[in-house]
This record gives sequence, structure tokens and C-alpha cells, in this order.
Amino acid sequence: MIIQLNQEIFNSLSASEHKVIDFINNNADAVQTMSITNIARKTFTSVATVSRAIQKAGLNGIAELRYQISHQIKHANESESPYKVNTILLKSFREAKKTIDSISISGILQTVDYINKADRILIYARGFTALIAEEFQQDLQLLGYNAIIMKDVMWIKQTRRFISKRDVAVIFTVRNSTPEILESAETIHAIGAKLVTCCCIAPTKLADYSDVLISGHSELIMRTHGLEVYSKVPLFIIARTLIEYIANTQSK
Repeated sequence: MIIQLNQEIFNSLSASEHKVIDFINNNADAVQTMSITNIARKTFTSVATVSRAIQKAGLNGIAELRYQISHQIKHANESESPYKVNTILLKSFREAKKTIDSISISGILQTVDYINKADRILIYARGFTALIAEEFQQDLQLLGYNAIIMKDVMWIKQTRRFISKRDVAVIFTVRNSTPEILESAETIHAIGAKLVTCCCIAPTKLADYSDVLISGHSELIMRTHGLEVYSKVPLFIIARTLIEYIANTQSK
């Protein structure tokens, strides 16, 4: 049996929730690859009912349920594929939850205040993280801000020539592995411009030069060709939060 309930939890379930739990326990092989919508359809209930039943059973959500099922089945019959997929999905769930839990609301509000008061927003990023920075820049431009991307090493090295104390700089970095980014942060701080750092590693030397530090939780995706690749999901969450808040305040 996948989900075992004590008497107190059993008695707290509605008839629909009992139906969901029974379906999960009787169809574990299928459930490990099903979405919450599929389960609701099969049990003739709603997504909200399925979610509530899973949480009453002591699980955080569908991702943790599928992981638990595939973990048990893996040990029973060595079926690897669903287990591996659910392990990856659970990592994404964990990243999102830990990032959301660690984001400081005051940090978000202070960052938006800096952006609103700045002449320009200079956005720093390197490598694949620059894709997040580019989207952030484009969204800010759509909202009417003067946003500039700083992703080329030669430009980053010339930070002193580009930035003034009336600007705000926003750094996106997963592991703070680019020396030029740290050097730019030191320069920005010395000039007196506001600096917001969005990163996924703590502690970080960037904190010494930042007016606001917004942290996320990133996990390793793969090691290949001597490189370690970490998830950028947390930076997307941070960037999206900033953009959507700004857009919402403008629409009022």
C-alpha cells in the first residue's frame, strides 16, 4: 500500500478524498506517470480534491507522491525510468519551494524602488544565465524602462565607464563563477550606484558589495566535459517576481 493512514486522518477524509486515496493505492503503477488532472478525471473528482487528499496523507504534492511511488516500485522490480523522471521533477519542486521560501519580500520591494528611481538599469550576466538577463531586459523595456544588458566580458570590464551613481545594477548569477562579475560589483559599489544581486549560492562575496541580495536554491543538473551545470529555475522565479510586481503596480 502506497498511502497508509492512521485512524485520525482516515476519519477526516471526505468521501471524494477516500476515493482518491483508494485509486492511488490500487493503481500505483499508473499513478507514478499521471498528472494531478488525470487522477481527478479517473476518480471523477476535482484537482482541488486530489491535491487536498494528497496533502492530508502527509505529502507536499503530486511530485512527492509520484517520487514515493516510483521509489517503492524501483526497489520492488528495478523499473528505473519513472523513478528517474520523478526524481528530477521532485528536484524542480524542491528548488521552487526553497527559492520561494528564501525570497525576502522587503528585498523585492526595495529592488523595485531602486529600479523606479534609476536613470538606467544595467543587467549583468554571463553564459547561459544571460538568457534570463535578456528576457528581464526585454520585459523592462516593454514596461518603459531604460534597461541595458551587460553580458560581454569586455563590456563588463569597462563598467567604470558605463555606470553612474544614478543607475541601478542587477546581477544574475547561479554560482558567481565569473571573476569579472565580482570585479564589476566592487566597482559599482565604489561608484555609489545601487546594486541588486540575484544568485543561488551562499555565502557569496557579492553580498559585500550589494545593497540587496536575493537568494535562490539551485541544484546540479549534470556534469559533462569537465563542467558542472546547475539549474537556473530559481533565477527565473526571481526575475518573474520582479517583472510581474512592476507590471501590476503600473496597471493600477
